[in-house]
Amino acid sequence: MDTKTKRIYDQVFQHPMTHNLEWNDIRTLFEDMGEVEQNHNGNIKLTISGHAAMFQSPNDSDVATPEQVMQIRHLIQDSQVSGEKESGQNILVVIDHKEAKIYRTEMKGTVPELVTPNDPDGHDRHVHSAHNYRDQNGTLNHDAYFSDVAKRLAGAEKIVVFGSGTGSSSTMDLFASWLKEHRKDVSEKVMGLVIIDQGHMTESQLLARARDFYAVN
Repeated sequence: MDTKTKRIYDQVFQHPMTHNLEWNDIRTLFEDMGEVEQNHNGNIKLTISGHAAMFQSPNDSDVATPEQVMQIRHLIQDSQVSGEKESGQNILVVIDHKEAKIYRTEMKGTVPELVTPNDPDGHDRHVHSAHNYRDQNGTLNHDAYFSDVAKRLAGAEKIVVFGSGTGSSSTMDLFASWLKEHRKDVSEKVMGLVIIDQGHMTESQLLARARDFYAVN
């Protein structure tokens, strides 16, 4: 992926969501990552790793709607999940009660897949998963939250989990315990739990630390 394509890729996953992503840039991205097919009716079909999405006859100068950007995100993320299942990956999970970020540590410039408790006001429409993880009293439903995270780790070869806090105050520890009870297949791939000060670490520092962990484990 060259510099221009990487810039477009980052725009797709930008938060807050971009509102100026043009279709000529989207075509450039998909021609690099997959295939672009123009149908006789003017609609275009975008395909990556066997996953496809159809879009209604946009012009190159048209700006993608928020719904189309979300559709593009899902297409890219689904194709990446398929790739993980096929080849296996060393995965980093950075988790707290607000969200889980799932990184493929072997990719440079990796963009995390996000799994987060649903925002009832709709502010978190940018995330991949938008399930309602809270019960009728507003309490976080760990089973639903952790289950969705675990589902996205099924194709991993090795997993390291980063989090803050210890014991009952640590979402990381709660997640590890939940995996042992409910998803032993995923739990067996967890190589370690690492306490971090997430608020003072950049994504590059998180990934570097995860790669260092895998280098000695």
